Amino acid sequence: MRFMRSFIFVFIGALLIGLSSCWNGSKVADKKKGLVIVNVLDKEYFDDSHIKGSINIPFVQVKQDTPNIVDKDAEVVMYCSNYMCSASGTARKQLLDLGYKKVYVYEGGTAEWLQKGYPITGLSKKEYLKMKLPKPEGKQEDYVLSAEKLKKKMEENEII
Repeated sequence: MRFMRSFIFVFIGALLIGLSSCWNGSKVADKKKGLVIVNVLDKEYFDDSHIKGSINIPFVQVKQDTPNIVDKDAEVVMYCSNYMCSASGTARKQLLDLGYKKVYVYEGGTAEWLQKGYPITGLSKKEYLKMKLPKPEGKQEDYVLSAEKLKKKMEENEII
């Protein structure tokens, strides 16, 4: 009986320690570091087609989920569907407000990436992927990456 009681106390203690780490979100060691490519589209669109090696944090969850998934010192590139979508730019601002320093935007999104023949994961069945949109004219901000610059960064970091 005494053995059983000791076992129960040890088991409950271990369980509580495990649960307390869950309440604090991901452990720092588990957070993504280096170059992290983030698709901010809803899961349905991410599952259909996304840049190979990217992760999904839907736009409505960026503020609450990113700190649990991505290290603040990471180099983060946000992207969405195409040049018409502003979610990646807004998500970038949210990350800056959270204290992230190296946050970029790939405005061409999944559609341009696919059209250029770059590595994609998924069946790519959604209609928006067929739309060919011109790149916006004018001076691009330093935080805006072209498909070519993003691809080069990903190759240098051995993501693709």
